[in-house]
Amino acid sequence: MASAITKQEMRRNLLAEWLAAAIRLVQARRTTVLAAVVAAAVLGGAGGGYWWYHERQEAGAARALAGASAVLRGEQAGKPRTPGTQEEAIKGFRAVVEQHRGTRAAEESLIAVGNLQYEAGKADEALGSYSEYLTAYPRGRFRLMAALGKAYAQEAKGDLQGAAQTLSEALDRDRGNLLAGEAYMSLARVYEGLKKPEDAMRVYEQVVERFSQTNWAQLALQRMTALKAK
Repeated sequence: MASAITKQEMRRNLLAEWLAAAIRLVQARRTTVLAAVVAAAVLGGAGGGYWWYHERQEAGAARALAGASAVLRGEQAGKPRTPGTQEEAIKGFRAVVEQHRGTRAAEESLIAVGNLQYEAGKADEALGSYSEYLTAYPRGRFRLMAALGKAYAQEAKGDLQGAAQTLSEALDRDRGNLLAGEAYMSLARVYEGLKKPEDAMRVYEQVVERFSQTNWAQLALQRMTALKAK
C-alpha cells in the first residue's frame, strides 16, 4: 500500500506545478512578459529618478532656508544686525516658500514668515501667512503652531470670536500636541475676553486635569481663583 503523502511532499508538488505553469505561460506569451519586464524596469528607474530629484530639491531648499536664517541672526558675511534685518529675513523666507514649494524647508519658512510678521506687529500679514500655512499644509508639522499664531493675530485685530473658533478647531485635531497646553490657555483667555467666564472656567479645568504637572496647570488654577472671586 502506498504511504500517505506528507505535507512537505504536497508543498513540493504544488511548487513544481506552479513552476511548470509559469514556464508554459512565459513560452506562450514571451513578448507580453518581456514587455512587462521592460515596463517594470522603466518604472523602477523613474522612481529612482524621482527620489533623486526630490532629494536635490530638498537639499537646495535647505540651503536657502539656512541663508534666510543667517540673515535673521545677522551672521551673513559678518553683516551687523540692523533695523531692517527682520524685513530682509522675511523676504528670504518668503523666497524659499515661493521657489521651493512642497519641501520641508518651504513649510518651515512659511511658519517663520508668520512668526516674524506677528512679532513686527503686522497682524494682517501674519494672519494671511498663518492661514496660508493651514491651507497648504493641513497635516503639517507646525499645524498647531500656525493655528495659535492665527488666533493671536485674530485676537490682536479684535476678532475674539474668530480666535475662539480657530483654537477650538485646532484642539479638536491636535489636543495631544506639545503646544496644546498653550492653546488651551489661550482659548480660556479668549473666553474671558468674550465675557464667557463659564466657558473659560471649563477650559481652565481641562488644563489642570490634562497638564497637572506643568506651569500651565498652576496658571490655570490662579485664573480659576480670580474668576471665582469676581
